[in-house]
This record gives sequence, C-alpha cells and structure tokens, in this order.
Amino acid sequence: MIAKILEIITGKDDLERIANKENLKLLNEYLKKRRLLIPRRPKRFLDATSYTQEQLLELIEQESKDLAGEQFEPWILEIGDKKRLPAFSSQKRMEIFSAKISQQLNKVFSLGFVEGLLAEITKTLDIDFIDLNLFSQKSWEIGVWK
Repeated sequence: MIAKILEIITGKDDLERIANKENLKLLNEYLKKRRLLIPRRPKRFLDATSYTQEQLLELIEQESKDLAGEQFEPWILEIGDKKRLPAFSSQKRMEIFSAKISQQLNKVFSLGFVEGLLAEITKTLDIDFIDLNLFSQKSWEIGVWK
C-alpha cells in the first residue's frame, strides 16, 4: 500500500526509486528478489494500413492466444553490434516501450511477456545489456558480464 502511494506521489515505482539512488550494489541486491516483465519476441509485425481496425484487433488477439501456449523466447533487440534485453518494472512501462517501438517500425504487433527474476531469465541468454524501462521517462542500461 505504501509503495503505491509513493508511486502516485513521485511517479516512480519501487524499482525506479532504488535505481534512481544510483547505488549499483543496492540495485543488484534488489534485482535478486524483484520480478521483472520481459517481453516475448513477437511472431509477426503487421502493417496497420493493410487491415481494418477490426481485422487488426482480431489478428492481434489470435496471436496473443498463440503466444500464451508457446515456449518463451525473449525479445532481444540488436542495436549496432550489441544484444539488448528490455526489462520492465511494470506493465505500464512495457506499454510505453511497445508504443514507441510500434511507431519506430510503423508496424503493430502483439506483445506478450513473462514475469521473473533477471538472474533466472538471463542465465542462458547471450546478451550484452539489460535495458530497464526502455523509453520511459528515465531508463537504465545494465551491463551483463559473461
């Protein structure tokens, strides 16, 4: 309850308040117990101009149902020669990311996610960075050492 009140007052959720302290040790400790949302890689990107609104909604709903039953494949962004995993502290922050990517690509897509601890999700991934709350008002880049 207190966390929600603080979020309303500050505009920052619990994880963002910790990250804003810019204390790497504190953030690393917190990330060991704080579950994050990791987006699934979309199966396809649709050109919104090629479909009616009803057709788009139907296609996106169907793809969402299909994604729910499949094995998790994280959406790893390749920017330059770096592999980046977007991770989000809330669904609201992930929706900001989704809207921005949709605008950049000029495509729409169904966005699914899994919720879990970063250490568990990233242990088998080949990534260089984790982008925490990418495209939100403030985001953080976390380097991954192999």
